[in-house]
Amino acid sequence: MKKSDIFENLVMDFSIDTEELSKADEKKRKAVPARLEILAEGLAARWSLEQINQKLEENECEKLYARSFYEACLIYAFEHRMDYEEWKELFAEGRKLFEKSKGDEKSFFRGGKITLKELKEYMEAESVSEELETMFLTRSLEEKIIKSDSEEEFLSFVQENIEKFSSVRERARYYFCKYLYFYIQDRCDRYYESCIKEEKLRNQYGNVRDKEERGREEKFALEELAFLKPLTKLKRDADKQRNNMPLEEKKEYLENTALTPGGIFDEFNYFYFGYVSVDWMEILFELYGNFDQWPQNMKIRVAHSLGLCSQNPSPVEWKTAAAKLLLMEEEQRKKEEEKDTCGGREEGDRKKAYQRGRSGEDFFREFITGGRDINRATLISFLLFVRMRVPLDDENKITMNRLNRILMNCGFAGLKPDQEFDRFVIRFLRSTEPLDVLEEEVEKQVVQGKNFYLYKVYRDSYCHQKELLDYLV
Repeated sequence: MKKSDIFENLVMDFSIDTEELSKADEKKRKAVPARLEILAEGLAARWSLEQINQKLEENECEKLYARSFYEACLIYAFEHRMDYEEWKELFAEGRKLFEKSKGDEKSFFRGGKITLKELKEYMEAESVSEELETMFLTRSLEEKIIKSDSEEEFLSFVQENIEKFSSVRERARYYFCKYLYFYIQDRCDRYYESCIKEEKLRNQYGNVRDKEERGREEKFALEELAFLKPLTKLKRDADKQRNNMPLEEKKEYLENTALTPGGIFDEFNYFYFGYVSVDWMEILFELYGNFDQWPQNMKIRVAHSLGLCSQNPSPVEWKTAAAKLLLMEEEQRKKEEEKDTCGGREEGDRKKAYQRGRSGEDFFREFITGGRDINRATLISFLLFVRMRVPLDDENKITMNRLNRILMNCGFAGLKPDQEFDRFVIRFLRSTEPLDVLEEEVEKQVVQGKNFYLYKVYRDSYCHQKELLDYLV
């Protein structure tokens, strides 16, 4: 079957109104996600497993993942050089087995509440000594899929190992949760240290200390744990002349306190100065102030990048472009006024001002619970965030080599110096002042009328398994 024929089948097999096919055929073909397009091309050409994975990686798509049942069928198909129709038959037979047994799949965080204790349990369950169980499991599954000599043997293997398949890429989820745990545990440890210090002060000074001074370090450390809720009991205890809660009880309390994904997202966003949720236009006016204060060459550069004028505009052309920029400034000012009603611009309120883009909360929750695959850029930027905020030991420190190893373990491409985002990451990792690198890159992007790489970085994350289910009839 030709690649074009497979596109036709993709359009018809996927959930698209076939009656409209003749009217908008090209549009519907473009609606097929890039990764599925590559898979269609590979099936048409009967590529090998090695060829399809190489093509996916070259196009910055994730390689086939053996722990996803749906992709396990594709691994078998490419390894055995199946065509599109042969793969469809295999998929249909295998899906019957999988759908019947999917309720047995091991899962975490099913209670709706995510706690530090559960996060630790997930991390430990996916680890063996210093290595990843999930890494060995994925490799083992892929090897056995490849070695299956027949479809019957493959389907029998699927049925016997049904509990080992996962809805998302567990390695990426594992690393995300592991470094999230490091981040939260570091904040908890700081709180425990403050409790010990405050207890010594209570024993030393007793009732002599002012009420305002009492428990001050404890309460400050609790502010750093605002993404865990509720902390009211601990805050009340910090105010007392004598703590009623022993340290071990406080530890147990925190381990069973709910983690708020929105709070983690806010910490992540705040570290990047809000650039995850703030678009280029807002950043531009925050950096340079009012339009009439900009240098003339920058005004022209920005206007040109927006397509409002040529590089050397005539007076008439420039007058029109400048008027449009002024209008954009006015629109931005109105947006700012609306946001300022919800949060001030003083230092103490700065974090509130950047707590926007609440969709990030939903994404972070699904990253943790396994409802959505984590995309490459989100994983990288989250690891860099933890790297900068938490002292990590040599084994877990995010260096260039370790980051590349993590990416490859997750089925992602390693850092590529010829890619803009990757060049930024490499500079960030190598710099003694990484936040300066961040600001330089942001400024370079916004004056060209471009959003920064991290603007809604999570939006390209989706569930690959759900993608296949959404499209396949």
